[in-house]
Amino acid sequence: MELNQIRYFLNLADTLNFTEAAMRSGVSQPTLTRAIQRLEQELGGTLVYRDGKDSRLTALGRDIRSEFAEIADREQRVRAISLNRVRGRRETLTLGVVNTIAPALITGFVTHALRQMPMLELVLQPITRDQGMELLLSGQIDGCFCTDPAAGNSKIATAEMFRERLLLAMAQGHPLASQASVSLSDLSEQPYLDRLQCEFRMRVNDHLRERAMIMIPRLRSEREDLIQQAVAEGAGVCMLPERSAIVEGLTLRPVDTLDLSRTVAFQSISGSGTAAALRQLRVLIERYVWS
Repeated sequence: MELNQIRYFLNLADTLNFTEAAMRSGVSQPTLTRAIQRLEQELGGTLVYRDGKDSRLTALGRDIRSEFAEIADREQRVRAISLNRVRGRRETLTLGVVNTIAPALITGFVTHALRQMPMLELVLQPITRDQGMELLLSGQIDGCFCTDPAAGNSKIATAEMFRERLLLAMAQGHPLASQASVSLSDLSEQPYLDRLQCEFRMRVNDHLRERAMIMIPRLRSEREDLIQQAVAEGAGVCMLPERSAIVEGLTLRPVDTLDLSRTVAFQSISGSGTAAALRQLRVLIERYVWS
């Protein structure tokens, strides 16, 4: 199997037209057709149904499309890395960012890092908390901004950035906003909005259940901005890390007896074999004032 065959197939999958795919690939239509036929022979199955002028992917074609796309992306990245090294061009790092970390906490540092490292190019990729370690170890990302990082893996270097408490978020004009803290009885009377990506959900539910309280959410969503905007507009309250507000109009207060916090950290592969740019970035993270 050759990389050209993969590129030809991806162009065909995008266009479902042999003539257009050949033009995109910079080859003649017979050349592209033969390459696809050889690919089908090597894989042992048909990739494209041909029905006159109409073409469509088979089940096998649909299954391997994403796999081939990853291979093509990797090839482009290898070429970019080689050009960076050989010609002294910018070095690119792909960093995962757990989607419950407020963007302002990251972008302030990113701005600082880009000023300190003028030859650096960053690609920020949203990830869930559970994806970080797997993506790091598989080489799909170079580092990640994560929460409550897992310990015990000698291959992973961790730089703790800051800790933040879990608080109750409400609209600025909410009656509870005038209080220094919120009692569990007051919380139980509020419409509750559920952040489905929140790392604290199970611990909060267990804490309340131990005290014979069950909060039935009026609204659930994985969208941080949607839940927070609904809270700011007075639809209810939600639990939120103290530095993670991303909309205007929120007030945060601690909840009596609920003492939870999380660590926000940066993780990357450890050792001297990592890219120089990544090692330099890690030093900047360790020295940065996360105020």
